[in-house]
Amino acid sequence: MLFIFLSINIALLSYHLNFLSCNMILYPKRLYGKAIYLLLILLCACSAPQSPAYIEGGIIPVDSSTAPEKDEAVEAVISGYRAGLEDEMQQVIAYSEHTMEKDKPEGLLNNFIADLIMEMGRELYTPPDGKSLDFTLLNYGGLRTTIPEGPVTMARIFELMPFENEMVVITLSPEKTAELFEFLSTEGIGMPVSGIRIKTRDNGDMDVSIGGEPFDNTREYRVLTSDYLAGGGDNMVFFLDPLNEEYLGMRIRDAIIEYLTRKHEKGEAISSSLDGRFTIE
Repeated sequence: MLFIFLSINIALLSYHLNFLSCNMILYPKRLYGKAIYLLLILLCACSAPQSPAYIEGGIIPVDSSTAPEKDEAVEAVISGYRAGLEDEMQQVIAYSEHTMEKDKPEGLLNNFIADLIMEMGRELYTPPDGKSLDFTLLNYGGLRTTIPEGPVTMARIFELMPFENEMVVITLSPEKTAELFEFLSTEGIGMPVSGIRIKTRDNGDMDVSIGGEPFDNTREYRVLTSDYLAGGGDNMVFFLDPLNEEYLGMRIRDAIIEYLTRKHEKGEAISSSLDGRFTIE
């Protein structure tokens, strides 16, 4: 079969080479490319067909019967770190006067976390123009458990906020800020907020105040949020293409731990309340 294949290609090649030899002198530029093309055909025709490659696979079970024996030296090192980590995670960093749970349109946990992040953010944020934060917006789904009544451990805060989200200040145009409030009045009901009050009605009307003042649709606003939401997470696309974006260099979880630790060192318990910052009529 290979012999027949090569014979046919050689015959065709001979024909084209004869044609070239007769016309190369008359039309050298026109036929140069065709000569190169035929040379490639010759090289390819002399290569034997390649056989397809086959790769075989199999299943390797991984269970207690196939697991390697523990390396005692390595296990000793890990055990030391594990014990230290477990001790740190069980450390009590706060006492809560009551259980805090998230809820809609507002909840004790929503308000508590948003307010403390606002407070910590104002400590960290020192812009050259001296203008502070206007309000804080976090996400409802980011609060993964409750804060119990009584002792609050480090482990509980890692369960509450297991993500590595960073605190970031987003400067929004008046138009983008209006989109933010439109979002909060519809699909964003229950999002943890601080520094603002929102009242929505069934007919679509909405009242908004920021820092005790009515929303001004002619000015920019600085919003403290997470880097996840700043990237458009949870459909908060109004944060995309901001006027400015400034990272504060602290994770939200670390800010919570820092706040709780300070209160605990002063002997102060933590608490929260519902104040009507987010209402629906």
